[in-house]
Amino acid sequence: MTKVEQVEVIKKKIKFEKDFLGEQIQKRNEARKEFEDCLIEECQEKQSNLDTCYGAVNNQYMYLCGVLATAYELKLISKDEYDKLRKQVFDEVFN
Repeated sequence: MTKVEQVEVIKKKIKFEKDFLGEQIQKRNEARKEFEDCLIEECQEKQSNLDTCYGAVNNQYMYLCGVLATAYELKLISKDEYDKLRKQVFDEVFN
């Protein structure tokens, strides 16, 4: 596999993982809203769902950070691109 092909593959992988992270964040935000709006009787179930969503977002965030770090270490993305993507992902997760 040529360097150009490797770069293309890693960029597709990063895009896929970022999109998946976006889906997990959306689910988390929906669960957060449901928890805020729930009745007392539903709190425990909604809290459990919210905790699960937070865990999924955290796991995907850590995985994506690993993909980015590996891509950078293999010199498949530049330092600037790595920094930009890390900041973008961090902002999405923690806002």
